[in-house]
Amino acid sequence: MSQDLVTLMTVPSEFEANLLAIVLKDNGIEAFVFASSASGIGVSFSGGTIGIPLQVRADDVAKATQVLAANKRDSIDIDWDELELAGSNIEVHEPAMMSIPARAAFFITAIVLLVGLAITLFLAIS
Repeated sequence: MSQDLVTLMTVPSEFEANLLAIVLKDNGIEAFVFASSASGIGVSFSGGTIGIPLQVRADDVAKATQVLAANKRDSIDIDWDELELAGSNIEVHEPAMMSIPARAAFFITAIVLLVGLAITLFLAIS
């Protein structure tokens, strides 16, 4: 019985990797997710791969592949726009973009703060 770990797949996020690991563990396959602290910012330190590796023991690769394929086949897709909260009169808040004057004010404030920081650093160095 081989104890070597094999990367079954690489997924975009640690959350997705952990979900798939739970599916595998529920089916009796030990799965491992090794995520770095930098994975949340999109930087990978894992040998040139992009994403989070989902690993299983070498002997479990075939079974894990079958389990994940069956999970994908049996999963349901939910159209959240068709669902309503039963007996609820709650209005759904639609997110709105910032108005153009608010965007302009934000960028002007950011520029003024950056210029102020640059002047402060320049005076501190001189």
